[in-house]
Amino acid sequence: MTTINIATTLPTGTFHKRQSGLWGQVRASSEIEAKLARVEPLFKELHGRGLNRTTFFTKCREIAREGKSDVGGYLQYMVQDVTGIILGEMHRRIGKEVRRNKKLKNIVLKRTNVVFEVGGITFDTADYVKAVQGRTVVDGFAVQDSKIRKLYEALLKRNYPVSKVTLMKESGIDSAAHFYVTIQELRAKGFTIDMQRGTHRSIAPKYSLVA
Repeated sequence: MTTINIATTLPTGTFHKRQSGLWGQVRASSEIEAKLARVEPLFKELHGRGLNRTTFFTKCREIAREGKSDVGGYLQYMVQDVTGIILGEMHRRIGKEVRRNKKLKNIVLKRTNVVFEVGGITFDTADYVKAVQGRTVVDGFAVQDSKIRKLYEALLKRNYPVSKVTLMKESGIDSAAHFYVTIQELRAKGFTIDMQRGTHRSIAPKYSLVA
């Protein structure tokens, strides 16, 4: 009697799910994911902000395209190779500076970026820092010339009630609905806005900022 043992041929472990598009060409393997997982925490510790992956990946693609134009080959494999080489160098250089900074008590002497060279190309890690999200706020308003800030300033500079038409003109608000919503937003911020109505409905109400 013959006994046949059938063993499964399916591999065990985790599978790397490759993405499509720009990120798929860079994050094309589990090795690249592992390198990113090592580099990004060190990068954030050095710079105080995370790595801008889009900017970094775009740079890797640019370098790969130049290499492909010289020697040919497949872009996706070349991008992966370039990314792996640069991430490996970043891991060594940034890790060294992070360890150095931990030993220094003088804040002035601590380094906040790393400059290195790979294949004749100079890299500055400061170029790949993720931008600060959100708008800078001063006195509860965005620094940019927002309409809500202009409306607030139009009310602030007058010690007397002013009509809706005048306020809309000075703040750049086009519709009455937008004006009323903005008034409510100012009230929600904690400003007291008094609305003075006339004795007749044909007379538009006037608004004033109560200190």
